[in-house]
Amino acid sequence: MNKIIVDYITKRSHCTCCEQRLPQVKTSKVKQFTIRTEDVTDWAEQEYWESSYVGPEEFAEMVKEFTNEIIQFHAADMFDLVVIEKTELDRVNEFIVREVLQQAVGHHPAE
Repeated sequence: MNKIIVDYITKRSHCTCCEQRLPQVKTSKVKQFTIRTEDVTDWAEQEYWESSYVGPEEFAEMVKEFTNEIIQFHAADMFDLVVIEKTELDRVNEFIVREVLQQAVGHHPAE
C-alpha cells in the first residue's frame, strides 16, 4: 500500500456551538493526514485521473480539490477551513502521477 503524509492546518472563523463569527480566526497547529493510493482511485476512477491530465494547471486544480475534500471529510470539522501549502499540494500531485498515472501506463498494452 503506497501512501503520502500531507501537512495542513485548519482555520476556524465561527463558533462551533452558536455559529457566531469569532472575534479572531483560530489557526491550528500543523496536522498530518495520510493519503493512500486507494483514496485517490476511490475519489475518482483511474481513467478519470488519466483523462484529466490534459495540462498541468487543470490537473493541479483537480489534485487541490481532491486533497481538500478528503481532508475536510475525514479529518476536519465542518466549521474549519483546511489550508494546504502549495509545496504539499505539489507533493500530492507527484504522488498521484507516480502511483496512479504511471502505474496505469504499466498496465495498459502498448498502442
